[in-house]
Amino acid sequence: MSKLFAFALVVPHLLLLSVASAQTTATLPPVKAVASKDYVTVEDIKRTTEKPQGFAYGVTLAANLNVASNNDVVGQVNGNSLLFGASGLTKLSYLRDRHEWLNTGSLNETFSRTPAVNKFLKSNDLLDVQSLYSYFLREWTGPFVRVALQTSLFQNYKVTAAPVTYTRSDLPAGAPPETDTTQRFKLSDGGQPLTINESLGWFFEPVHSDVLTVNGRVGFGGRHTFADGARSVKDNNTYVVLNDVHQAGAELFVGIDGKEFAGRLLYNAGLSALFPLINNDDTDRSVLELTKVALQAAMGMGVFSWLSVNYQLKVIRDVQLVDAIQVQNALLLSLQWAKSSPLPNPPKTQAELDKEKIAALEARATSAEQRAAAAEARVNQAAPVVLEPPAQPEPVVPATPGAVPAQPVSPAPPVQ
Repeated sequence: MSKLFAFALVVPHLLLLSVASAQTTATLPPVKAVASKDYVTVEDIKRTTEKPQGFAYGVTLAANLNVASNNDVVGQVNGNSLLFGASGLTKLSYLRDRHEWLNTGSLNETFSRTPAVNKFLKSNDLLDVQSLYSYFLREWTGPFVRVALQTSLFQNYKVTAAPVTYTRSDLPAGAPPETDTTQRFKLSDGGQPLTINESLGWFFEPVHSDVLTVNGRVGFGGRHTFADGARSVKDNNTYVVLNDVHQAGAELFVGIDGKEFAGRLLYNAGLSALFPLINNDDTDRSVLELTKVALQAAMGMGVFSWLSVNYQLKVIRDVQLVDAIQVQNALLLSLQWAKSSPLPNPPKTQAELDKEKIAALEARATSAEQRAAAAEARVNQAAPVVLEPPAQPEPVVPATPGAVPAQPVSPAPPVQ
């Protein structure tokens, strides 16, 4: 029932975004690196003239594999180790005028097997879906509405080489102890925990360049995590049972993005905070004590168009869900394939237009000079023309009175 309730919360938000964007006509930015995130980067949210009007899409698939084998190696367990993973990122957006509707979905899965535990274990399992509607009052700022969903697909277990006794540590005083001795301790079901985030507010980008872009978000946010019955194990083999968490309140975010070496090196970092003015915590902890803070940083280096090295760091403080600092590091060498909608040619800057205009004028002047030189050469090569004087008329002799005019002489007849 909790999962059905969760999806029931998501559907109205998606319908709201659909109606808002149906009055527009949309876009898709180019696909970047495959990496799930808890926030929307400036590369996603910024509306640029490079984005085509109407629908656009992008797909990126990546895979990684690591195989190792040891046989009588000092300090190593004999056997084979295998780690493999796959990830995918899809984008679909719709843009028209000042309206943009961006949808992203990512899936990251990693499994490993070692000689110590000869079974495939899940080390990363995350499905992340986001939908963002933005209205651009300016090219760098405006209001937004965002809905995001995060969950895992498969069951999660802690597996050990030998049986371990786990003791529950969050029982009330006087309650009988709860222990479980096993090699395969269940942590959560598939689809658990399931987290839904909603945000409504204002985004802005005061600094923008290829090397460094600073962006932020302020507004009101809500968060729902359905984790009732899931268990979290600590280092001393004690565990706590998680409960559902519902929070709402002021939300702040600040992040940076950048790239170097013609876009081959990409990096970003973001810090977000949700101050739960409304919550379902059953203790007397204050709003500041329950504030959820999340830090995320990522860096990716493209070796080739199909090969990249990616590092990701996540640090989360969410005491209402689990009273511990959650830290996750990931370093992967990924083979990837990407395909996206073709982008229109970017508009030319004023400097480029001025340069083209000057070049066109210079070309016209050079062409005119060449035509004039060619005409002059033709004139010089032509033969000179001598003008003859006009023929003078024969003088008229006046007739003498009484003279017989001369008769014309006829030619002699031919001899027979």
